[in-house]
Amino acid sequence: MRSVRIAVALAIPALLVGSLTACSSSSKSSTGSTGTGSGGAAAAAPDLGPKAALLESAAVMQKAGSANINISSSDDSSGAGSGVYAWGGKPTLDLSEQESGKAIKFRVVNDGSYLGVADGQAAELGGKHWVNLNTAGGSAVGDPFTALAVLLNPAAELGVAAQNGTLAKVGSEQVAGTATTHYRSSMPATDLVNQLPNLSDAQRKAALKVATDGGSTITTDFWIDGKHQLVQMTEQNSDGSSPSSSGSGDSVSTIKYTDLGVKVSVSAPAASDQADPAAAAQLLSSLG
Repeated sequence: MRSVRIAVALAIPALLVGSLTACSSSSKSSTGSTGTGSGGAAAAAPDLGPKAALLESAAVMQKAGSANINISSSDDSSGAGSGVYAWGGKPTLDLSEQESGKAIKFRVVNDGSYLGVADGQAAELGGKHWVNLNTAGGSAVGDPFTALAVLLNPAAELGVAAQNGTLAKVGSEQVAGTATTHYRSSMPATDLVNQLPNLSDAQRKAALKVATDGGSTITTDFWIDGKHQLVQMTEQNSDGSSPSSSGSGDSVSTIKYTDLGVKVSVSAPAASDQADPAAAAQLLSSLG
């Protein structure tokens, strides 16, 4: 999906010049032993008005702090996958995804971020399965996978949309058996990119190029349940005309959040299974 493509675009130049450094990430993270869930027959969220509804949901999602996530796309080549993600405080992420026909993994844990591949691609990393992106250099330029963590953070997405987007209520809809209220936000892609932290000018330029692929406007749709929990979010680019979350043109990326508050425990890959970071540049280039 676009979030992954942005992170990949930021990582390639950093690996090529050997200047990728540590990201803001956490050690093994526990964000609650039981999930609140987002399914069931709960009523749709009360009609607070779009901005208030998104801000209320942002607060609920921030408090939840973690979830299982499922990513899909209307264009299969744009990526699909699943994993677990904790965004409370420093992010912890374990995501497996298909991107450009390859099985790849992203892991953010223990103050490190890692790119992984399946057995079929291990030869591209000299027989190893992981690259520690934090060991690719010593310059404090910011880890591009911090941007990925921001782009997957539901509380951040809701907050950015509420404060920057042109908002509308679409209607009441069922999502996987859950009653939800559907809201839509449209904003210039530049506004989204400007929210990404710790990027150099070159990285921000690379992020903007990917973010505007398909159009200068990003339309994000949110489905919020009666507990103000975000059940589903979609993202699509357009030229600024009235896009639909299920429309044609640019690929529609969908993220579903389930098992809110799930306990997250992620370990760093074994050092013996980590390749030289220089080996990742060619692999990343093939994912763009």
